Amino acid sequence: MSQFDLSDKFAIVTGGGGTSHGIGNSISLTLAKAGASVAVVGRNKNSLNKVVGSIEEMGGQAIPIVADVTDPAQVDEAVVAALVAFGRIDILVNNAGGSTFGKPEELSYQAWSDCISLNLNSTFLCSVAVGREMKKQDGGKIINIGSSSGIKGEEHAAHYAAAKAGVINLTRSLAISWATHNINVNCISPGSIEVPEQGIPGMPEEEYVKRQKLQSADAIPLALPGKPEDIANAVVFFASSGSDIMTGENLVVRGSEWASAYA
Repeated sequence: MSQFDLSDKFAIVTGGGGTSHGIGNSISLTLAKAGASVAVVGRNKNSLNKVVGSIEEMGGQAIPIVADVTDPAQVDEAVVAALVAFGRIDILVNNAGGSTFGKPEELSYQAWSDCISLNLNSTFLCSVAVGREMKKQDGGKIINIGSSSGIKGEEHAAHYAAAKAGVINLTRSLAISWATHNINVNCISPGSIEVPEQGIPGMPEEEYVKRQKLQSADAIPLALPGKPEDIANAVVFFASSGSDIMTGENLVVRGSEWASAYA
């Protein structure tokens, strides 16, 4: 049996619906292809049902769970629903996230708070709720989705960069705290990822087009734009026994776009 086989494993993916070609969707499908049963968590019931339907069509097992992962009570309810369906939770992928666009001095406190809540607070809430169950089981894998913005900063998304930097260090802290319970906690930080053009709230169209060009294949040494599947494949690695020796790590998937500037 391959060390990357996730048969008989049970996973939760937050933000697992999303767009039909987005990262959350790809993570859910790829985990299912590796053999895991997946609880797809998000706020849009129709999107969740589409992902679950796709998994079932290929012979996998999945359930939709409608929940706002910034709400502690709804997080607890989602974990209970997954436990009722599967009996245990072996894998948690904290993928829920997103951002708006704006200069730091023009950001409202509400925009700042909402971004921190969606990206960082949700990761903490879900990790703690699932971590309690994993401690009872004496093991599990938690994979957080960070961002290269959490390392290099963002001129017009300081709130997002700060939140993702928090996700990276939360990963390290949880890894230390839970190592004796056989719980591996790792992070994946995507760089430029090619997703369907959908814009960024608050970002002028001309700025979005400019950014897309900067993140195109021509701007990356490998000449390959990252795809959602690249992040999903990294998730399978961290979810599998192939990464048992790794915890507290931040894997940056960036197509060598910073190789000349960063070690």
